Amino acid sequence: MARIKVVAGLIRKGKKFLLCQRKEDDFFGLLWEFPGGKVEEKETEKQALKREIKEELGLDIEVGSLINIFKDRASSLEIEVYLYEVLNFKGKPQAIECKEFRFLDLKEMPKLALAPVDKKIFSYLSSL
Repeated sequence: MARIKVVAGLIRKGKKFLLCQRKEDDFFGLLWEFPGGKVEEKETEKQALKREIKEELGLDIEVGSLINIFKDRASSLEIEVYLYEVLNFKGKPQAIECKEFRFLDLKEMPKLALAPVDKKIFSYLSSL
């Protein structure tokens, strides 16, 4: 079974969190997720998160501590998502490598079609 290591960032604005909608032709197309992406070879998790957020949303971020690790399986793929706190960000979000983005509070998130592992992240955040 193939395994991929992914990072995601918890970007907050007050009590709201930034979520992105995947592009239609992506794996899990049009589902919503916490922003981030795959960790490349010779890259730390924090470096990967900074790069992914810049590519996806055009933001420069300061990465904080690891919040938790979430695992999921999709067909013959095992995904490990390392969720990091984002301490602050510079710039205005843009939908560069995503279809759309929104800042949402926890009450609004269940209205969206979340990607499988992001449902686990939502449940975790809701339990805090």
